[in-house]
Amino acid sequence: MDKLRTCIVGIGNISRVHIESLLKNENTKIVGVCDIIKERADSAAEKTGAKAFYDFDEMIDWGKFDVLHICTPHYLHAPMAIKAMNTGKHVLCEKPTAMSYPDAVKSVEAAEKNSVYFGVCYQNRYNPSSVKIKEILDSKKLGAVTGIKGSVAWNRDMTYYSQDNWHGTLKYEGGGVLINQAIHTLDLIAWLCPGNPVKTVGSVSQKRLKGLVETEDTADALITFDSGVNALFYASLCYSSDSPVEIQIDCEKGRILFNGDVFVFRDSEPTEVIPFRIKKGEKAYWGDGHTLLINDFYNSIRNNVPFAVDGKEGLNALKIISDIYAQNRN
Repeated sequence: MDKLRTCIVGIGNISRVHIESLLKNENTKIVGVCDIIKERADSAAEKTGAKAFYDFDEMIDWGKFDVLHICTPHYLHAPMAIKAMNTGKHVLCEKPTAMSYPDAVKSVEAAEKNSVYFGVCYQNRYNPSSVKIKEILDSKKLGAVTGIKGSVAWNRDMTYYSQDNWHGTLKYEGGGVLINQAIHTLDLIAWLCPGNPVKTVGSVSQKRLKGLVETEDTADALITFDSGVNALFYASLCYSSDSPVEIQIDCEKGRILFNGDVFVFRDSEPTEVIPFRIKKGEKAYWGDGHTLLINDFYNSIRNNVPFAVDGKEGLNALKIISDIYAQNRN
């Protein structure tokens, strides 16, 4: 099979990770880059040798590509994905796949109708720590899962929100800490917990930037799965730094604690310590998951096998978030 031809729309911060991963991937060639800011598109085109576009519809009409990577603000994810898939393109979309659960379902339906691949960037599933935890749980050596709790304590001040005109807005971002930062941890919880979420009771609030942005900086929730397991969750952007995400999974015969490393307990002391701390630096919490996920996505297309983090897999975390927002917005 020839190399898959790829286009990228949205040349912001996260696109850099996609571009670097794609340039190293022998199964694809970047043929188009698109951004409404001409300088961004031109810079990416110069780096990749791709054709620059400044209008998404123009790129779709051009159509000489197989795969679209969507790295735009949240409100554009679903309409762009659906339009591309309706022209027969495979789509890999940054989280969230939509700003609402119903729109995410429409994207999944578009993928099924057009028989194309639709992937979502929940790259933290590919981090070695996540893979190890999943392996331990699937082995059943700790017995069944009896409960999960997770927390995200990061720092976002007005410096972060002043960088563009869409973060911090309900119209363009759709929400705050839940749909932007904590969605990855909620996805891990939904992936690691047996069953599907059937009931969520939660709240959101503004504690740090009230009156300055429209979106929440703090949230909490109790999530009930159809397996009978409850998950307790807390997230805030009011901490002094981006501290490691913490997830604890209680099982019948012990528990697993993740806070950058993985600790396995059978009694009060850890019986197994598995170091998985990723490199320090800006956006270090992304790890190398993006590259692994992107490689897996292209391998799935080339080998005609299911992709592990498809649009359906992306629904559970967004369903939890949508339920919390519905309970807290008039």
